[in-house]
Amino acid sequence: MTEKQLTSSSTPPRILGLTGGIGAGKSFVGQMLVEAGLPLMDSDAVARGAYTESEQVRQQVVALLGAEVYSPDGKPRYDEIASKVFAPSDAGKSLLHQLEQIIHPYVSERLTAWAMEQDSPEGWVVLESAILWQSGFYRLCDAVVVVTAPEAVRVARVQERDGASREQVQARIDRQASYTFTALQQRYPELPLYQINNDGVQDLEEQVAQLRSHLASL
Repeated sequence: MTEKQLTSSSTPPRILGLTGGIGAGKSFVGQMLVEAGLPLMDSDAVARGAYTESEQVRQQVVALLGAEVYSPDGKPRYDEIASKVFAPSDAGKSLLHQLEQIIHPYVSERLTAWAMEQDSPEGWVVLESAILWQSGFYRLCDAVVVVTAPEAVRVARVQERDGASREQVQARIDRQASYTFTALQQRYPELPLYQINNDGVQDLEEQVAQLRSHLASL
């Protein structure tokens, strides 16, 4: 093992969770953090990759949902998976919970290994996750930043981005778990929490700079 590897493994960077509701601008803030020098892992992308990158995951998914959720050439059929686990029934909820028990541990292991490999001058790496709280990924984090925006702004952004109707966007927002920043502070008093308001009015660059300053002081 090299001297760099020894240093990296003995003092791994701390993990900053990055989350926010659809249309809040979480990924945009994530890109700003990357440009500032913080490595970032997108947990949603890792979760999607789990279906093909891990043979163990593939076998467990087939055992749970059936061979039809994969095409003959081994590619996951995400629409088929979604139709089973998001079915409006107790059976659907149960399948979703069981699927999460397969996927989430894989993502956690990947994140931990990835973080150990990163060379981050500021001592932090970023875990971007739309389901940070529901998945329990927040337990891996040393701090969390929540990107927020007024609902009307979020709806307009997603409409423009996806070409969806207001009703379709609203339905997607309603399906997401919703937590106010104040409620999160009360629920997780032991976790350093920060908020970035991406309402299109307040200066994002200034807020990100303030966030980095706070992280440096932890």
